[in-house]
Amino acid sequence: AAPTQPRVDRGEVPLRWKERPTASLTESSKTADDDDDAAVVANANPNSPDEGVEVLVKDDDDEEEGEIPEWCISSRGQVDVSPIARLIAEGVNDPAASSPPRMRPRKNRFRKAPASPGKRNKSKGEIPFSASNLWDERNAAANNVKITRPSHDAWGIKKIVLVFCDDFLHTIYTLPWYQQKPHDAKHGGTTGRVGARMHSAVQPILDALKIERSQLVRCLLAGLPPGVTIPVHHDTGEWVRHTHRVHVPVIVPDLSKVLFRCGLTEDTMERVDCTPGHVFEMNNQAKHAVTNAMERDYRVHLILDYVDHSFFATRRSQNCPVRRVSLTPGEVITQTRRSIDRALDAGTRRYPSFLILGAQKAGTTSLYEYLNQHPWVVRAKRRETHCLDWRWDDSLRSTDERREHCLGFYHAESMRPYPSLRTGDSTPSYLLDYWRVIPRVKECLDHDGLRFVIMTRDPIRRAVSHYAMATSSDGTPEQLAARGGEWRDSTPEEVFERDVRNMKEDGLLPYWNAETKTLDRRAFDEFSDSREEDEAWERYVATRVPLNTGSYSPLARGLYALQCRRWLRSFGRERFLVMRLEDVARRGSQWAVDRMTEHLGLPRFAIPDAGAKNAREYEDPLEGRAELRGWLERFFAPHNERFGRMMVEEMGYEEEDWRDVWSYDN
Repeated sequence: AAPTQPRVDRGEVPLRWKERPTASLTESSKTADDDDDAAVVANANPNSPDEGVEVLVKDDDDEEEGEIPEWCISSRGQVDVSPIARLIAEGVNDPAASSPPRMRPRKNRFRKAPASPGKRNKSKGEIPFSASNLWDERNAAANNVKITRPSHDAWGIKKIVLVFCDDFLHTIYTLPWYQQKPHDAKHGGTTGRVGARMHSAVQPILDALKIERSQLVRCLLAGLPPGVTIPVHHDTGEWVRHTHRVHVPVIVPDLSKVLFRCGLTEDTMERVDCTPGHVFEMNNQAKHAVTNAMERDYRVHLILDYVDHSFFATRRSQNCPVRRVSLTPGEVITQTRRSIDRALDAGTRRYPSFLILGAQKAGTTSLYEYLNQHPWVVRAKRRETHCLDWRWDDSLRSTDERREHCLGFYHAESMRPYPSLRTGDSTPSYLLDYWRVIPRVKECLDHDGLRFVIMTRDPIRRAVSHYAMATSSDGTPEQLAARGGEWRDSTPEEVFERDVRNMKEDGLLPYWNAETKTLDRRAFDEFSDSREEDEAWERYVATRVPLNTGSYSPLARGLYALQCRRWLRSFGRERFLVMRLEDVARRGSQWAVDRMTEHLGLPRFAIPDAGAKNAREYEDPLEGRAELRGWLERFFAPHNERFGRMMVEEMGYEEEDWRDVWSYDN
């Protein structure tokens, strides 16, 4: 009995209104925790739409950012949908393979789906196979492509899928029933004829919207069973904020029995006109719900999503261009909740996808944890696999055995069907221990798609943090054992001077006077990049980097130019991303993750948890040690300058970002 809101053509829904759920911008919600600014809670209802349902719980005192939408429905036109209705009329009211739940609660809300869709016993009324029944899942599996939408399938919502994409809009799949070209004789040309007719039937909708076919990212026909309600929700997923969502009622036998409501909040939802042919765009970040109260008939809408033209250029600029794929009849796809891949592409991506090499105590843990929040990134079996240093198995005799051992840390075999996904690890000892690690990477893990990431930090602050961690008594027995106990009875001066002596003994510091703790800049410049320096550095790394402790090289780990040089020479600069922890702190965690996703060719995403990981509080060992701080600054200053030049000249980074990197001038 609810009145229908009048049709108003307001044009496109502004995408800036879809950055977050509209209810979060217009109403205050119950506070979750006094110390939480905001929390996102997943709806536990297993029958919610497969896009997911989220409830924003925010602090009452927290000021919301974002423009409050003025409306959520725009009537974009009226078209003749009878050609579509004729194409899909056959089998429209046949029940789906699994029975939908009823509106009224029952103990057994779902009947178990048959082993294979549609194969019901004839005595129980099995539906004969028909190539012209586009709703039949057997037909879709043979002549189109079977797509799974778990929650919608559980509700018994039938579908005819024409265009579909993954959650990040990275690959747009055009299915056979929306392709105009004929297919091979095996399909008798039927699929090609369906595609041509469907193209023609859908085109008036695109004309009403004034969009091109190339802008479509999803297009399907959805049949809502009689007696079913999809509860109040808003859509979630990365695709939502980039797309315009359009509904077009196609088959609605009794308008009075179909209730489609939408509003900025649940309390303000209004009924939408579901007259067949009404082309309306909705803000699917707004609250909406639908009920089909008819007793026997399915309600059918054509649902499509499209993007603005600028979306494609933006993705290209982010090193993640949108791919277009035309699927073949009967092709098999593999799906996760957020990804879609072709079965024939299984095994085409090699692993690991990335290695975060170090430096230790420079934010590598945080970066790894941020990246692993991406739905397309799978966590390795260990964050720090160490499969190339102290977990390397010398008993394995062949390269194949060693490769299999290493790949076991990355779920490589189980990830074969899902080439969209990535995985990698963060083992910060690798950066310094290039002498062991680089040959092992080349033997077991190297491939064109492997990317390397290096995090750096003011080498003095890094050394101090390293010392504080290694001498701390906090931690599990395993952590304490891995850190080693060599420094626990030593002062910072003793630890740092010991590393200087080691470097001096190996011929690495001819420019440093250990007595006066001063540096000869001319000698430094002459020694830098020389063959003698290469040999001395090789000697130091080969003899001073143990595998049974983490208490070593507190200063050498901060000589970033020497460490990076070996890696860049071995693999090429285009495969590396180098960042500073200070830039992450200044520009934000999201900035760092955006650089990571661009480096890996992943679509961007907003990280839900941007807090620092593995952060420690400790008393500053340099407090009250002005002399120690002074000679550390003198020691590192030319190395920092050298590293900054390397980043500009070899990596092509902006000079203004790296010119005065970690300058100690007061």
